[in-house]
Amino acid sequence: MHRSGAQLVRYALEQLNTEQTFGVVGDLNRAIYSELQQSSIHTHLVNQEISAAFMADAISRTTQGEAVGTMLITADAIINQGIAEAFIAGVPMLIIAGAAEPEDQILDQQQLLAPLTKACFRISRTQDIVSNLFEAHQIATSDKPGPVYLEIPVALQLQTQEIDEPLPVHLCAANQPELDIQQIDTTAQALLNAESPALLAGWGALCVQADLIALAERLAMPVCTSLQGTSAFPAEHMLHAGLAASPSAQQLFKDCDQLLALGTDQQDLQSADLPDNIIQLAPRAIPALLYQLNQIQSNGKLFKTREKTNAKTIAKYKTQLSEDWLEHNSKGRVNPAVFFAALSKALDSQAIVVTGHGTHRALAAELLPINNPRGFICPSSFNAMGYSVPAVNAIKMANPDKQVVGIVGDGAMMINGMEVQTAVHQKLGTLYCLFNNSQRSTNKNSGHMNWGAFADALECAYFPINNNQGIDTTMRRALETTAQGQPVILEVCIDYSRKSYYAQHQEKVRQASLPGRDRLGDVKRAIVRRFTNQKG
Repeated sequence: MHRSGAQLVRYALEQLNTEQTFGVVGDLNRAIYSELQQSSIHTHLVNQEISAAFMADAISRTTQGEAVGTMLITADAIINQGIAEAFIAGVPMLIIAGAAEPEDQILDQQQLLAPLTKACFRISRTQDIVSNLFEAHQIATSDKPGPVYLEIPVALQLQTQEIDEPLPVHLCAANQPELDIQQIDTTAQALLNAESPALLAGWGALCVQADLIALAERLAMPVCTSLQGTSAFPAEHMLHAGLAASPSAQQLFKDCDQLLALGTDQQDLQSADLPDNIIQLAPRAIPALLYQLNQIQSNGKLFKTREKTNAKTIAKYKTQLSEDWLEHNSKGRVNPAVFFAALSKALDSQAIVVTGHGTHRALAAELLPINNPRGFICPSSFNAMGYSVPAVNAIKMANPDKQVVGIVGDGAMMINGMEVQTAVHQKLGTLYCLFNNSQRSTNKNSGHMNWGAFADALECAYFPINNNQGIDTTMRRALETTAQGQPVILEVCIDYSRKSYYAQHQEKVRQASLPGRDRLGDVKRAIVRRFTNQKG
């Protein structure tokens, strides 16, 4: 049968269960877009390629491995920033780029993207399109996941060629290494012998929440999370100790003689002051670990006592944390604890909250209780500036029946705020909580942005929250509006004068890494900012 390259791209993506693609249409990929419009795959156009990368990233983060976020762009666009975030965070992504012939390309995108991807393909034969896309998918999802780049010349997309039938069928092969039974047995013995074991859950543990609960309850272990793993363990559980840098977790770590880290990476292990004795284990090994634990006789009475003690300590420090935040003087602006308490009260249990990379990210993780797996999505690096708005849109497209809320810094809204237009046109009913602290900005050139006028220009609903009064009422009105399919910008005049415990730890790590003279200068600048009421 004669097939064009564009038809084969469509076939391969359908085989890979792709439901959405994100990108910008141009002469170099128009044939593929035209073909996909005849399929069940939804093609979403965005204002810039970085937004497409963030949207594809968000799809991969929220689908629990069922779909890989896919970009459809042209090879003459430089889109390193969003791809770099996916590479650093270990998020699978397919980047399909329509391209000119190699001799006509001004820049070699393969060389530019090689350090930021797991693999790069330049497809030169029609008969290789399907197999290369299948191989790219396998590479993107195996080992530590990440982005893979495929370049398809426009001539190949248009060219029709006789293709052998039937076309290959994609088989979802689980290419996972075998479990190390000896390591699991050693881990079980170490946890049972420990007097005060604890558990740290990272991003990789989000898909095994039920197993985490069973393991924590089996050994009466407190569970703390990394920033990326915030939604791995339900906040309502009595053994949930919060972020690893939080006071409750840090208090429990003082006596911890064995920490089990599940689904963590190096960044997670540097996010707080952790005990020295750490065992790292793949989350998929938990069922085998539970089985091994159940084969060993243990003191159930001891575990009951430990559970009560840990739960009491956690409850005490969580209450103290909340009270400390609520007592903080926000000087006429919105106290983050007050805002997140109102947001938590107003949201459904299955809502998804998406943050950017700014100050608000750690505040949300520290103050907003999340119970559902993948109910909290945040990027990993500064490459993700502008992440929240496009990510919110993509997640809402994939989850139309769920509330999807973005926490967006004013700087990030400056970068990607125009993507709100997509939500307006598609009646997504998304909520963008715009954290605006511009009155405290030291940037004299930033000026004042009228966000109400911005929302009006995009035909987006707008509600302001200027202080701690009336937040519940405004929040309810905003969510009632989104329930009708109308996106809302909720401008929050946020107070950033108090730092989260995560931010305090990160600052301490940064200070420790500076040479003595630089460290002293940093302290002096902090004192000046304190007394001149500036924000650094």
